[in-house]
Amino acid sequence: MLNTLRDILDFRRLPGIAFANRSLLWQFVKRSVSARYKGSVLGLFWSFVHPMMMLCVYTFVFSVVFKSRWGVDTGGGRGAFAIIMFCGLALFNIFSEAVNLNCGVVVGNTNLVKKVIFPLEILPLSQTIASFAVGMVWFFLLFLGTVFVFGKLSFTMLLLPLILLPLFLFTLGVSFFVSSLSVYVRDTPYLVGVLLQILFFMTPIFYPIAAIPERFRWPLRLNPLTILIEEARKVFLYGELPDWRFLGAALLISLLVLHLGFLWFHKTKKGFADVL
Repeated sequence: MLNTLRDILDFRRLPGIAFANRSLLWQFVKRSVSARYKGSVLGLFWSFVHPMMMLCVYTFVFSVVFKSRWGVDTGGGRGAFAIIMFCGLALFNIFSEAVNLNCGVVVGNTNLVKKVIFPLEILPLSQTIASFAVGMVWFFLLFLGTVFVFGKLSFTMLLLPLILLPLFLFTLGVSFFVSSLSVYVRDTPYLVGVLLQILFFMTPIFYPIAAIPERFRWPLRLNPLTILIEEARKVFLYGELPDWRFLGAALLISLLVLHLGFLWFHKTKKGFADVL
């Protein structure tokens, strides 16, 4: 009982660590963002070019070549499929990029690991914040695409942060876990890459969940990304209010994953210096 209480209190240290080291956290976020395109000619402009090219290619392929339909009347014509798909892709891309980068965030900062006073929790946290900051470009382009294709704006778009909060917590929890595991098991980045590829197809990005037979839907329902992507489409594209029950369940799952991920990181970080 005492150990359980101590674990809960350890988890509550995370906001305090972030606040107490906010200046250091900000420096690491800036360093993480700038390091992505260091030495390139276009620099941070690539953060716009990549999603913009993806949106154009997906719109052409699925709207012109395949003439795909989502299966529901969204009122967006041929371009609706590409925009709906792009919405799911935006959330998944932010998640997968943060998790992939965090696989090497501790291993790549050996000099900081061996400093006793350095708060190692800052490394996964800063990398995750940086991924979300850069990922906001996807939603800016999604906004433009929504206005162009659907020709309408909705006040429910303002509810998007309610979707991104559970996504951030879930991503941070997974990032804590993989960043620590990568120190002890160097095959972790390869395993994570395979699992993310499987998760990509197990998430309703290119297809609506209604297209899956009822008996096969339960694995998708267990995936928090499924809930978040479905609710993001509601508030951002369809002008509907989210299902508060599903959103609440996603928030609870995300908090649980963050709790377990942080505890794992906190318990295992003591051996980082010896392994590295």
